Amino acid sequence: FFCAACRTKGIPEFSPPFCDKCGQRFDTGENHLCETCLTDPSDIHQVRAALVYQGLVPDILALFKYHARLSLTRCFDAWMFHAFDRYFSGTKIHWIVPVPLHPKKLRQRGFNQSALLVRRLADRYVAKYGTRPAWQVNPTLLKRVRHTASQTGLDNTSRKTNLKNAFQVTDDTRIQGANVLLVDDVFTTGATCGEAARTLAAAGAEQVDVLVLARA
Repeated sequence: FFCAACRTKGIPEFSPPFCDKCGQRFDTGENHLCETCLTDPSDIHQVRAALVYQGLVPDILALFKYHARLSLTRCFDAWMFHAFDRYFSGTKIHWIVPVPLHPKKLRQRGFNQSALLVRRLADRYVAKYGTRPAWQVNPTLLKRVRHTASQTGLDNTSRKTNLKNAFQVTDDTRIQGANVLLVDDVFTTGATCGEAARTLAAAGAEQVDVLVLARA
């Protein structure tokens, strides 16, 4: 997929040390809670990622999201399953839910990048373990009901305000008491996943975790 010159930029794997909750990476030391999670915790139980949003990763994601280089999902499939297996193999999960796009945005882009990141996750699980997983990928349990302005250039407070009440659970009976793994492409300030997790928690989810391709 990538020539030698591009590979020199690096594709860094997400690894410790990081915040136990939000996944913010630290330069040294052990895993612990960051200041933000100590003072202003979200409804997310923990955030984990396949890659760090550095080196070649921003370029790869831009090609994927904005230039429809969907062949890159063959790389993403492996990276996402490795991260899932590493960080969530011991977690009881009922539903894996890609963060949805608003219908208008979906029509413009033509695909939901978050859904593509996990469309072959179950197949990779079966290939490794020889049995079907206990969880299911369900891209319809959460829908985006507000077409929000772009988050680019907004600070964290403005991002949260922009996304307030942007999501809605489509079937409360399936969410009640369930453990949900949200999937998205990038986690930066956490505003999008945080609002999605808040919506799921309000509908009765027991626990909401997040897995992303890249953690900024």
